[in-house]
Amino acid sequence: MLKRILTIIYPRRCVLCRSAVTPAQTAERDLCHACEKDLSLVQQACFQCGIALTGTHEKQLCGQCLQTKPFYDQVISIYHYQNPMIWLIQQMKFHNKILYAHLLAQLMTKHLIERQRKHQLPLPDVIIPVPLHYQRRFHRGFNQAEELSKHIAKHLNCPLDTRFVQRPVNSAQQSGLDAKLRKKNVKGIFSLSRAQQKRYQHVAIVDDVMSTGSTVNEVARLLKKNGIKKVDVWVLARASRD
Repeated sequence: MLKRILTIIYPRRCVLCRSAVTPAQTAERDLCHACEKDLSLVQQACFQCGIALTGTHEKQLCGQCLQTKPFYDQVISIYHYQNPMIWLIQQMKFHNKILYAHLLAQLMTKHLIERQRKHQLPLPDVIIPVPLHYQRRFHRGFNQAEELSKHIAKHLNCPLDTRFVQRPVNSAQQSGLDAKLRKKNVKGIFSLSRAQQKRYQHVAIVDDVMSTGSTVNEVARLLKKNGIKKVDVWVLARASRD
């Protein structure tokens, strides 16, 4: 009763347009239906790298993946990296809006479940968030990939391992670098925890944004090198290569 009264007095508001929303309208998300529709979903994409394509074939590949096969096996990208998604992600990462991580995790989980059921995709043995170096994590206060992974793992009933892949090297920020420099910047920056060595066969890497794919490809390279057979990548937003 008290919760209902407080909801009337202090209604929840959409994080984008600030209009009042009700739990019935938003499934406990602080985002109205109109603003959720403004988030552009990736409809057709390269099966391997998740870049948006115009074709309709379910397992089509882009020219780059046909020419140079990445170490990961499949990317599931949920949204295009364009506004208002860019604004939500940047608010989360650079303006200490960790509550937005919960909202974005809900949206990502919703569409992952839909795709998993629609295409009967096998669940991985474990979900692994792309790690941050401890200095960057301390400065930000959290790892956005880990926040997304926690929610996804819970609702897919899938194990989560936040210690298996580590980032002992504090490399420069990827933003602002071209594709060649991004690849060089992440070379050798990840390691596997010896204390956490496990016999995973199928792994899903989770991250918030994928641009050139250099970061997740370096993680996938390390995993494949250490005997993991299949590596999927699940990303909230996929940027174009332009």
